[in-house]
Formats: sequence, C-alpha cells, structure tokens
Amino acid sequence: MYYSIPLTQRLRKNVKSLSHKNFRDENSIFLVEGEKLCKELLTSSFIPEVVVIRDMPSIEIVNLLEQFSEKAIPIYNTPKHVFDQMTDAKSPQSIVAVVHKKQMVLDPALPFIALDGVSDPGNVGTIVRTAEWFGIKQVILTNGTADIYNPKVVRSTMGSIFRMNYFETDDLPTLLKKEYSKFKIYGASLQSENELEKIKVPKNFGLVFGNESRGISEEVAKKITGDFLISGFGSAESLNVAVSVGISLYHFTKK
Repeated sequence: MYYSIPLTQRLRKNVKSLSHKNFRDENSIFLVEGEKLCKELLTSSFIPEVVVIRDMPSIEIVNLLEQFSEKAIPIYNTPKHVFDQMTDAKSPQSIVAVVHKKQMVLDPALPFIALDGVSDPGNVGTIVRTAEWFGIKQVILTNGTADIYNPKVVRSTMGSIFRMNYFETDDLPTLLKKEYSKFKIYGASLQSENELEKIKVPKNFGLVFGNESRGISEEVAKKITGDFLISGFGSAESLNVAVSVGISLYHFTKK
C-alpha cells in the first residue's frame, strides 16, 4: 500500500527547473522519468528524494509506488495537465523521480570512452548505453559535452546511467597524461589513414570521440597514441558519433 499527497507549487517548480544544468548542479539532483527508468532506479545505488505521479496510475506504476513507499520515499500526485508541463519529454510518462547525484571517482584501471565536446544529449545517452552493452564501464566527459544528468541524456541511456562510472573534467589532455600514461589511447578521425580493423587491440585502452562537427580538439589529439578511420562504402559524408562508438567498441572488445 502506498500513500500520496497533492503536489506543492514549490515542488512543481523545482521539478520543472531540473531541465536546467545550473539548477541540477546547485542542488545536486536530477530527474528520472518513466516506468522503466524508475524500475531501474529502485535496484540501483542511487537515492531518490521524491516521486511524482500523474493521477490514476496504472497497475504497473502502483507496484513501483509500493516499492518506493517501502523505502520511505515521499510520493506526490498531480493532474495530467500539470504533470505533462513539468518535463520536456514529447510524450511524458506517468511517473518521475527526483534523484540525488552520486559522487563519481575516476578509476584509472578501467578501459574508457572519452567524449570531447559531444554536444547532442541523445548521442551522449546512446553512447553510455552502447558502452555498457560492450562491457565498458567508464565514460569521461569534457566541458562542452552534454551534461550526463540532462533529462534527455538520462532517458537515452535506458537505465545504463545507474550502472556506469562517469567522470567530468575540464582538462582532458592533462588527465590522459597523468592517469593513463600506460594506456594506448585512440581517437576516431575522418582524416586518419589508419583503418579501424587493422588496429591490434591492446590490453589497456581508451577511445576518444570528438564533437559532431569539429571532431577531436587539437589539445586532446596531441595526447593520444594514434587515430583511426571507420571505413565506409557509400557516399555519406560521415557517421553519427554514437554509431561510430558502437562500431569501434565492437572491434576493441571482440574476443
């Protein structure tokens, strides 16, 4: 059994403000949306602060609410027209949770993906999800990369955000030099003459992917071991960066 109370004006405003990075950073919280992600949240080590539901929840949502209630998480309810205005999702689902961020610590022993200015939230979320699929548990994000806690990023991870280690840095070149001097680090580049499939995969590696239009920055390019090109056979100008990550990880993780 669960109990819910009417949504307050203040909480409504706070939930809506979670679409802004400054508000997320100042309060160290972020938004989790939908039945699937809230279900994943319940089995993760992340701590929910509150849950907000749309009136007349489904049986599946009620089951989730009972689990949140067992954890003593406050539950608020609100009419559909109010609920739908609180998120930027095109088709809002009937449950959201406000969740505390976790303090992540870089693990220099883990292989990693580094995103150097990947700005599209959908791409970043898909990359996190893809990295988990291929067994890569660590993602490094630079300034200029979409915030890992952006609601669209969170939605696009499809729950992988709860199981990954991610680390933000404003100085990727120094980080690579200091923490990964014994790693082989490769960067994806359209200008490379080295074909991906010809790279011999080392035991310890990191992969760097740059901005969707500009690629890897000059400063970061100076710190990598080498670059590579994903060979194509059609006339398209380039690959989506998330697709590039998937193809690259298939090569670097296959046995």
